[in-house]
Amino acid sequence: MYFDNTGLAVVAPTDDPTIVPALDSALAGMESEYTQTHCILADGGDRFGVSAVAFDKHEELLWMGNQGGHVTSYMAPTMSKYTSFQVHANEDVRQIITINEGILVLTASTLRYQIRRGIPVYTHVSQNMNEMQCILQMSPARFLIGGHQDKLVDFNLSTCKETQVTNVGESGCVMLRPHSRFVCAGNPLGRIDLRDPNNLKIEHSIDAHTGSLSDFDVQGNLLVTCGFSNRHNSLAVDRFLMVYDLRMLRAINPMQTVLDPFFLKFIPSISSRLAVVSAIGQIQLLDTIALAEPRLSLLQMENPGAMCLTFDISSSGQSFSCGDNTGHIHVFASNPTSASTDSSTTPEPIVNSYSRPCELPDEQPVEYPSFGVDDFNTPLSVIPMPVMPLNMPLASDWPPELIKKVYRKSPGIDPEIIQTMKMQGPIGYAPNPKTTRRNQVRLDKLNTVYFY
Repeated sequence: MYFDNTGLAVVAPTDDPTIVPALDSALAGMESEYTQTHCILADGGDRFGVSAVAFDKHEELLWMGNQGGHVTSYMAPTMSKYTSFQVHANEDVRQIITINEGILVLTASTLRYQIRRGIPVYTHVSQNMNEMQCILQMSPARFLIGGHQDKLVDFNLSTCKETQVTNVGESGCVMLRPHSRFVCAGNPLGRIDLRDPNNLKIEHSIDAHTGSLSDFDVQGNLLVTCGFSNRHNSLAVDRFLMVYDLRMLRAINPMQTVLDPFFLKFIPSISSRLAVVSAIGQIQLLDTIALAEPRLSLLQMENPGAMCLTFDISSSGQSFSCGDNTGHIHVFASNPTSASTDSSTTPEPIVNSYSRPCELPDEQPVEYPSFGVDDFNTPLSVIPMPVMPLNMPLASDWPPELIKKVYRKSPGIDPEIIQTMKMQGPIGYAPNPKTTRRNQVRLDKLNTVYFY
């Protein structure tokens, strides 16, 4: 497939050897802002596709959930495995969001709360959760959960209870996006409802597409959608992205793409930049600000024949991630702005601007030699004593009545010394009678000899 001068995609016949090399040379001459750095086969990728990816908003991690209910995290930028655990036995992971204390994993009928090390906190299940699809964080403890059903659940994380259930109609609510004035809720039929954040009542509705809504995103007062339209009694992909101004609540000039848009998301670090992804893994970067000569920037995930199922962008805007139906995760990183070719000075892409360090397992403990309790030849110092707090008692501590501080009286002078002593003014001199050993003090009261 190649793009002609009108911007439409053309499928090249397999017996024409001239078209594909021409496309490869055109893409090779195009300077790309991002390059694919990793293609990871996720856990269970030989059986299940990747259904959800999410960059952590607090740590340098990338989270993945597959169609078999398994969740795995990877540490950026090397993408080494951090944690891996099972969330549900037979339901696929619909969405993953990260909070300060851990992660929330949404499946069709459950909401699992886990800490990042993989330890589960609790699982929420209720009769109001059936075919759930999306979750949105409204505050540190308030979350909205929607899906392919007629209920929108308002869930409180601190009390683990559903505080409100709103009827949204038979079409349901499969996409939730935040805004300063509204809660943007999209349904599968192509309509986006702008709801009040407090009572969840509809303030305004936008009929974006006549067929179906594929994805949408909000940046500031700009809402951009992609989807399908009804053409000749069948669904066809809209090559135009519908754009709406939420201040005036009306549509403005649409944006044309050179691929079939399936996902879209604003790049957080650049408010006017938009990433559009097709179902076959093509990525196009667009600018919502009209330019005289727009620059065409295209990317392609390196897995021919795979279908892209999920897409996410890090908060720093330096990394993209795609998950496909073959169980692979594709990671794109921004090219360094520095012209230096020295890899030691090239900055690594980061997930967040100010990430906290990940909690890592303790180092391998040091093994000390073992010896019997009746072995008096081995000194006890071969096993070092750890540094203990001052207020923590030890098993070897003596009872208080045996550790009283008393002053020891000086032993008396040997009578032989007094007899042989010669005085020179106030100073007396006497030879050593050598009746005791060196550094030996005899205590007559206890009849014990101490060496120092």
